[in-house]
Amino acid sequence: MKTIETPVGPESIWNKNFICIATANIFLFMGHFSVNPLVATYAGYLGTTPEMAGFLAGMFFIVSLAFHPVAGPAMTKLDKRKLLILVFLLGTVANTGYALFHSVPAFIVFRVFSGVQYSFVAPLLMALAGDHLPKSRLAYGIGIHGLGGAIGSAVGPAIGEAILNFGIGLRGESLGFTLMFLFGAASFAIAMIPSFLIAPDVKSKEDIASTGAWYKNMFSKHTLPAGFLMLLTMTSYSLINTYVFEFAKEQNISGVGIFYLVHAAMLGISRPLSGYLTLRAGIAKIMFPALALLACAMLVIGFSGSLWLALLGAVLTAIGYGAAQPSIQTMSLQSETALKRGVATNTYFTGLDLGFFLGPFLGGFVYARTSYATVFKSGAIPAVLAMTLFAAVLPIYKRRLNELDKT
Repeated sequence: MKTIETPVGPESIWNKNFICIATANIFLFMGHFSVNPLVATYAGYLGTTPEMAGFLAGMFFIVSLAFHPVAGPAMTKLDKRKLLILVFLLGTVANTGYALFHSVPAFIVFRVFSGVQYSFVAPLLMALAGDHLPKSRLAYGIGIHGLGGAIGSAVGPAIGEAILNFGIGLRGESLGFTLMFLFGAASFAIAMIPSFLIAPDVKSKEDIASTGAWYKNMFSKHTLPAGFLMLLTMTSYSLINTYVFEFAKEQNISGVGIFYLVHAAMLGISRPLSGYLTLRAGIAKIMFPALALLACAMLVIGFSGSLWLALLGAVLTAIGYGAAQPSIQTMSLQSETALKRGVATNTYFTGLDLGFFLGPFLGGFVYARTSYATVFKSGAIPAVLAMTLFAAVLPIYKRRLNELDKT
């Protein structure tokens, strides 16, 4: 095994491989967020019912979840760099297909392609980041790596909407959606360039054999605590992505669009800062206040009746989630051997995807009986449960670190 933890300089995260991985991560989320928020709108343009539009938007995550048991073994047995290039190519093909074939059957086919890509690409990038970060600065590097998501979520939707409107102004909705999807395809194609520059993920036959049978690499039992932590954390956080606009209408709060701008700006600060603080203080001193802030943020939003109070909730959410996520990612990477980092990140992202599904699902169940305000107030419960779970698994995590230090 030649590429595990080989940074330039014993303490520097800024080696060629990590820079290429972080750059590819930015273009991944730029392509994702320029297209995905407008998928339901595109489905409506194709003439589907609102129910079908919702299904087509959500099937992306269903397909992603379905392929996670395949992604873990593939990352363990195959060259992660080659696999990364392949899934970026798949994303390029999917978005090109959206652009060229405007029909529901074609959209379903290429939506499956997108779901498969998403199942692989984020775990691959996170595992490769772990491979090429110095062990002593892993948390800090993962915080920097997470900036790709913050940048993409901050500017991607605005770029996608601007391109769509530009095309509509020139020649109607057909051209608008074509240009938007071509931008997504171009983002994934550009992401392949730095991916080619990453060092090959060389594994000997002995390395591969030591990881065990294919089915044993679907998920990591050592990373399950981090996966469950991410599930609970995302169950709370996903309400932000789903219900803010509906909540604002219910409460007669105008100008709520700035909520996401404030949130993204704070997320861009909190993620790298939390990685630095974790490096200095340790995960335990970051996780408890981070999850407490996330719980408080849900309550602040739920009780808010003005834009300013809602924006305070945006800030608190960004700080809480922005600090908790890199810490949980670090726990995932540290809980497995270098050879099984792909299995670890796959387990983590399975928890994330399940939380992203569970939050809106439970939120809809609560709203049907109460209000959007209650949906956000109840969103504090998973964050509090995550705090309780973290307290329970912290000794297990520490024992696992000691075991790996001895090997």
